[in-house]
Order: sequence, then C-alpha cells, then structure tokens
Amino acid sequence: MVITILAEPRSGSTNLAKWFSMHKDFTVLFEPFNSDMKTNKWYKFGESPTIWKYDTNHFLIKEIYNKTNTQLDELISISDKIIILYREDIKTQTESWINAHITKNWDNGWAYKGKINVSEDVVESLYDIKSSLKADLIDSNRYFTISYEELYYNNGFQRIIDYINLPEVQNIDFPYGTKYRIDGTVNKLI
Repeated sequence: MVITILAEPRSGSTNLAKWFSMHKDFTVLFEPFNSDMKTNKWYKFGESPTIWKYDTNHFLIKEIYNKTNTQLDELISISDKIIILYREDIKTQTESWINAHITKNWDNGWAYKGKINVSEDVVESLYDIKSSLKADLIDSNRYFTISYEELYYNNGFQRIIDYINLPEVQNIDFPYGTKYRIDGTVNKLI
C-alpha cells in the first residue's frame, strides 16, 4: 500500500512519518520534492513518483503541500491512501515557522522567546500554503483530513489507523518523540 501525507509546514507531519518509519513494514520517504533532499536509495530528485521503488510491504511519502508542484498529481495517482494534515492554531504554527526559518532548526527542540522579527515574505509563504491546501484539498472533501490538534491532543491517531486499515499497524507508542517547542528555556552544557 502507498500512503501519502500531504501537510502544511509545522503541522506534525514529520513526527507522524517518523512513527511509521519505526515499523518494519514501511519504507518512509521524507519530502521528496524538497530540493534539499537530493537523493536516497528509493528515488532521485526530480524523478517521477510513478517509478519510485520500495522494498517493504508499504510505502509512506510525507510531503509539504505546494500548489505549484507539478508532480503532486502523479503522487496522488500512485497513492492508495492520502492523509491531509493541517493545523488550526495559526499563531503557534506561525511562531514555529518563523523560528525554523531563522534558526534552520526544522526538527529539533526549540524554546519560544517571544516575538521575532522576520520578513513578511516568510509569513506570507506559510499563509499561502495554508490557503492553497484548504482550497485545493481540504474543501474538496475527497481526502482523509485531520488537524494537528486532533491528532496530538484528542487521540486522532486512531482515526488514521482506522482509515489506513492495516492489521499490522496498531495504535501504540504514538506520538513518536516529543513536541519540538519547549515553553521556557533550553539548558545547554556549552
């Protein structure tokens, strides 16, 4: 089975995909359309999703939604299940997005330090992704959709388990790891 997660940035999609990567039956591909992720053993950057190979029972692709990506239709066409992940708390999502852009820390803990000045373009790019995902995928009601808040605070993970309907996948040990944002200070030895 091929499962695709199409998500907004800072919506918990990496953590969700990491949980699947812990399962021996899954090959997980993180953001294949991100030009920073040039190549790995399952694909080469720019290669059509229709020729991607995997060596497990299931293949999970996690991608940040981008309306200008011409390969998304191909990715959707090879997918048996599609999960749309978004975030309702725009304020916290924006703070995380700004922090990630400034620090280049996309997937490690970080302490919130209050308002940070950043170019309007950075914030607008997040809002553009959010509005495009909503208009193009969420509002269509064609795909399974879940919010960050439901997934991480209301046991929505069981909804994902029910949706993909694979007997070997059980609702245990989710979420993988911890939240990236730490309210307070991060203590460092150095």
